[in-house]
Amino acid sequence: MERFTQFVADWLVRTRYEDLPAAVVDAAETFTMDHVGCVVGGTVKESSRIIAEVAGPWGPEAGTCTVVGRPTHTSALLAALINGTTGHALELDDDHREGTQHPGVVVIPAALATAEQEGKSGRDLLLAIALGYEVMIRLGEAQLGKSYLRGFHPTGTCGSIGAAVATGKLLGLDSERMVSAIGIAASQSSGLLTFRSNGAWSKRFQAGHAAMAGVLSGYLARRNFRGPSESLLSPEGWLQAFSHNEEYDADRITGHLGEKWDLLENSIKVHACCRFAAPIVDATLAVVKREDVKPDQVDEVVVAMAKYPLTRALTEPRDRKYNPTSVVDAQFSAPFAAAVGIVKRRAFVEEYSETGIRDASVLSMAQRVRWEVNPEAEQVWPHRYPCEVRIQRRDGSVIKGRVEWPKGDPENPATPAELESKFRALSEPILGRAKVDQALNLLRSLHTLKDVRELSGNLSR
Repeated sequence: MERFTQFVADWLVRTRYEDLPAAVVDAAETFTMDHVGCVVGGTVKESSRIIAEVAGPWGPEAGTCTVVGRPTHTSALLAALINGTTGHALELDDDHREGTQHPGVVVIPAALATAEQEGKSGRDLLLAIALGYEVMIRLGEAQLGKSYLRGFHPTGTCGSIGAAVATGKLLGLDSERMVSAIGIAASQSSGLLTFRSNGAWSKRFQAGHAAMAGVLSGYLARRNFRGPSESLLSPEGWLQAFSHNEEYDADRITGHLGEKWDLLENSIKVHACCRFAAPIVDATLAVVKREDVKPDQVDEVVVAMAKYPLTRALTEPRDRKYNPTSVVDAQFSAPFAAAVGIVKRRAFVEEYSETGIRDASVLSMAQRVRWEVNPEAEQVWPHRYPCEVRIQRRDGSVIKGRVEWPKGDPENPATPAELESKFRALSEPILGRAKVDQALNLLRSLHTLKDVRELSGNLSR
């Protein structure tokens, strides 16, 4: 398609709030609420404290943008950076299975900061979020789930563009300027999987950096800073640069744009671990609760799922997956995910804390876990993330747990009560019950707010 980026930009510019299906509006509100809880809860992490203490003083003394969960305000750029980094710290932020990325932790910090800076309405915010999600997710889908094979982290590489789309929409960019914003953001796309080498916090930063890059791109484009006329599909374009062996499907970006909303396939996480590990927890819980399995009854555990998440994310290096030296090690560990499901029967923030990952009973159970590739799961990944867990008991019997759709997927959604429980568990220790009650009321009615700054006082302490 000629003028590929222009085609996307034209659609973005002409799409109005009234064009959004009701389900898309509802999803954008739900994703925003979930994201805010993840940011507030993430403020307890050391990586979050550092990014706030380093970046915070660079902002204006009387900034207009909320640093969520903290008693400060700053510029739009720095709010996006801090909130994005903080929101990714717990591995509880939403994700898209086929796009293999976390859109909310990039798009929403950029959109919220820009909306606060510009005094936009709740409807303006939701429209920007929906469009940012849609483009970011479609970029990931176009890479066919293979960008990881080149060592790229799609949350970072796709995220800068998604954040620029949201910012650009809030700034009212025309088509020419939206093309520039996308191009400027594409030039800032980045994010490597090297965090796996030592449990580094760079993965969290990659979300915040992408959010900040998107905000900067939108504001530069508004002032006529010139971006490339074609940044997505060209011999030197984004798709070619970040796709494995140049294997991509550009139609996944533009096909049925505005008719089919891929953001409706986004998932909300209920376990504080990597998305690839979450089905292991679900399958383990399914069999443990059904059969009332006690840890001392377990002789061996076998995890069976698709090859990539096992071999490239959850089992190597072996020593750190069986004996995590950091929270990130545990979050990306198949043995730990199965073990924590058996021993703790849950996998939330406490289980993936510095204390939780050193629990002797969980680590002992992890030593009994092995894995194998399931050919059926391999055929459907990344469209689906099925997982089977087989537990051999000491009496010789073998029992199985299996999930086709992990908890939080649209096909197996978290209930409204579960979403509220997650939000309260993350937010109330930081903000207190009264602010959380008010924040929930406002977040559930974003589409009615005349100015999103009505939220601010209930998102900071």
